[in-house]
Amino acid sequence: MIDKKDRKILVELLKHGRKSFADLARSCKMTRQSIFSRIKSLKRKGIIKDFTVNLNQKKLGLDLKAYILISADLSGYLKHPDKNPITNLRLLPQVSQIHRLYGRFDFLIEVLVKDINELSNIVGKIHKLEMVTKTETTIVHQNIKNNTQHPFENALK
Repeated sequence: MIDKKDRKILVELLKHGRKSFADLARSCKMTRQSIFSRIKSLKRKGIIKDFTVNLNQKKLGLDLKAYILISADLSGYLKHPDKNPITNLRLLPQVSQIHRLYGRFDFLIEVLVKDINELSNIVGKIHKLEMVTKTETTIVHQNIKNNTQHPFENALK
């Protein structure tokens, strides 16, 4: 699917996402045209999903991160797909991630909010969703490691 040169480009982009094609070409020992066509191909294949900015949540006033585990009665979803809890969760702007789980809970969501009051409001909205039967909220006390690049760097070796 991807060769050694593609892997080298991806590792460089993980480390320095704003690197120019010329700089990538130098560090990967390829031509600029080759870098351009390979990145275009990696995007077309869906390996590179997008180029994003990593914002500092605290400096934007989002001082609280929490994870909310949700149990839901999904049997009604088959009869009423318009009441899908995932659709309603996606509409909440404070929700940054939604994961479907196997186990005691059905969903895990990550929320970024300014304070405990906003978190309480979000939990209240979630409890009002028709299929939600139970939630459990965990507030992040300290962020020890937040680097999603490491697993990819390891996989690209």
